[in-house]
Amino acid sequence: MLMGAAACASAGPPASPWAAGNPSWVAPAEPFMIADGVYYVGTKGLSSFLIATPEGLFLLDGGLPENAAAIAKNIEALGFSLRDVKYLLNSHAHFDHSGGLAALKAMTGAKL
Repeated sequence: MLMGAAACASAGPPASPWAAGNPSWVAPAEPFMIADGVYYVGTKGLSSFLIATPEGLFLLDGGLPENAAAIAKNIEALGFSLRDVKYLLNSHAHFDHSGGLAALKAMTGAKL
């Protein structure tokens, strides 16, 4: 019984039930350029886009709460600093597009 409790404690917080039903929503994806100044930084199943402008970086959509770290990692993998993200935008209020925005705001200091 104690071994089971220790294993659960070390596994970290559980993923949201929506992620459990949609594994691609939390599956890592390599970031890539879509067009000049536009990059895909989301997971395999949930899109998030980084747009580079002279005013700074804009991030469109934050995925689920558990996607925030992967999105941040993808931004940095492209050679950008999280502090260069100036604005966080949300395409619509569904949890799978807005859930990670609070954590991304804390990581970047961007305006939401």
